[in-house]
Amino acid sequence: MAGDGEKVLSPDHYRKAIGVLSPLLKKAKEICILFDDLSRPTGTYEIIPYLIELFEKHKIKDEQVRFICALGTHAPLDNVSLRKKLGYEVLERFPVYNHNPYENCEYIGKTEKGTPVMVNKEYLVCDVRIGISAFVPHAFCGFSGGYKIVMPGICHVDTITYHHGTLLRKYRDKAYGIGKYKGNPLLDDIKACGRMAQLHGIINVLVNSEAKNVDIYTGKPQGVYGLFQQKALSHYRTPFKRKAHIVLSNAYGKANEAVIALSFGELLLKDEGGFVVVFCDIEGGQVVHYLLGRFGKHVWGRLAPGERKKAQNLKKAFIFSSCKDLANEFWFGKRDDVLWCESIEEILSSLKNYYKGKKVDVAVVPDGTIQML
Repeated sequence: MAGDGEKVLSPDHYRKAIGVLSPLLKKAKEICILFDDLSRPTGTYEIIPYLIELFEKHKIKDEQVRFICALGTHAPLDNVSLRKKLGYEVLERFPVYNHNPYENCEYIGKTEKGTPVMVNKEYLVCDVRIGISAFVPHAFCGFSGGYKIVMPGICHVDTITYHHGTLLRKYRDKAYGIGKYKGNPLLDDIKACGRMAQLHGIINVLVNSEAKNVDIYTGKPQGVYGLFQQKALSHYRTPFKRKAHIVLSNAYGKANEAVIALSFGELLLKDEGGFVVVFCDIEGGQVVHYLLGRFGKHVWGRLAPGERKKAQNLKKAFIFSSCKDLANEFWFGKRDDVLWCESIEEILSSLKNYYKGKKVDVAVVPDGTIQML
């Protein structure tokens, strides 16, 4: 990935960038800090100390600040997960809440495209609102980051349903595609929601394939698009010489959304077909998604797509994990299309048995959840 050549951010980088937010804090009474969940590779715990430092500089009291996990319709995080995301100090000093997409949201109007915007009430009562997230490739709004921390991050499920359902069906051809941001109606609607909700500032980062922060933007939300959109296209771009019989696709940055690594791996397979090995060895399993997920043999979220249909050139997907997640297997495909394996040896044995000594091309993808072609 091209961006792997960039240096990891230093303390001076963080301090200088986050200092841009000083004007927002001069007369702050109540402050809300939004942050994304563990399905995103944002190194939030590396950013927070410098934000706290800025609070102290402006004599902001701890009781003036609250953090809200902008999880959209994902499952809430417990305190163990919150400490992983934010670091230990935050939970010792500040209240940290999970967004609830089913309750405690206030209607603030409709976007031009008809999305009914209902936003977290605790966020709305604050006079300073700041979001922290990663600017990484996304399937139908170009990139995560920017105003996406508000929509879907802290919106009501009905708001998200209209955007992810009604609008995506209407504008699918214009919106769908990794990194597709130009003339994207879904992205335009996200921006409209964010402006209506009056997000005042953001801290956005570009990350490398080890989920390290390597670039940072701090300032007004709209500004990140001009700075990062074009750069992100080259940053996450992954050149490759030839297609492969076997793709080893690591799911690191978004390990609990590992289907992204599978989809990327399929793009690298030869037309004649081959195998993708997805590495997502995480005890927590795949993200619980109340809108798109499965909740029984015949019970689904309101926008659930059902069992994934594999690409024509995919013979089988190997899922390397010491812990199976059968309830969420549908993300990867039908039972016959997926093979869970606890050891590399088991996978190698299956592949050797299939190719029987033939010469094969193998592609290795460091993080198939954020890389793009």
